[in-house]
Amino acid sequence: MKKRIALPYSLLILATGVAVFFMFKTNGLQRELNESEKAKIALDNRTSQQKELLRIDSMLVAGKYEEAITSYGNTQQTIDDGNKVIPLRIALAKKLQEFNAEKRTDLLSDTNLKDSAASEIATPREIRRYDSINFALEKARVQLKGMQAQLRKKSFGEYLTFNSKKGNTMHYVGQVKNGMATGTGIALLDTGSRYEGEWLANKRHGEGIFYWSDGQRYEGTYEGDTRNGLGTYYWPNGEKYTGQWKEDKRNGQGTFYGKDGKVVKGIWKNDKLVQQAKK
Repeated sequence: MKKRIALPYSLLILATGVAVFFMFKTNGLQRELNESEKAKIALDNRTSQQKELLRIDSMLVAGKYEEAITSYGNTQQTIDDGNKVIPLRIALAKKLQEFNAEKRTDLLSDTNLKDSAASEIATPREIRRYDSINFALEKARVQLKGMQAQLRKKSFGEYLTFNSKKGNTMHYVGQVKNGMATGTGIALLDTGSRYEGEWLANKRHGEGIFYWSDGQRYEGTYEGDTRNGLGTYYWPNGEKYTGQWKEDKRNGQGTFYGKDGKVVKGIWKNDKLVQQAKK
């Protein structure tokens, strides 16, 4: 008799437990979905901001300095880290504007003094300055074209969510092949870090930049989702290491630059200096 009474209660407890389990599971999945949506929105916003910056940068390259300065000012409060990146661009635009004004003044002076033989010959210093500015502008044009090409690839990319080699959840926007991140793309990690660069089968592979949430960053080569090859690692205190990497650690020839100005060159093994180069 007691067994007959206990059985329904046992089934009730079991059913309640199953219901509670699935309720928590559903809530967990809903939270993951919400986080994925937030990450996608953040990446979309960043892409839009980069497109706007490229549009204004193209004005700068075209010599529309006043228009570029005004546009930079209008977007300063709407772009992430705008208070850091925009003032630098405005300062560059003003410097180019000043140089352009000086150049026009110099040309006018040369016209007024054309009867003087000395005024018809540019000094070596002027030639070097002119070549330097031309080189800088040409470099800016090349970089702008490259950034525009990368942005076009990212703008029409797909959205994926997957785990890294270390088990971190990655929210990815970029080129996809066979359902996996392959090509160029950006990923936000659940740790707050970010990677921008080349991918192969959901793994960081090729050239890329990784930003940690604490301000550290790595610029260089990846292979199989780890730092492999040549690269530079930057610390927030100003220190950096440039050299060879293997499996996320300093391995091979490399140079460490300390915040105190000290430079150490040598051979590294598993993040430790094992042989210092002779000075």
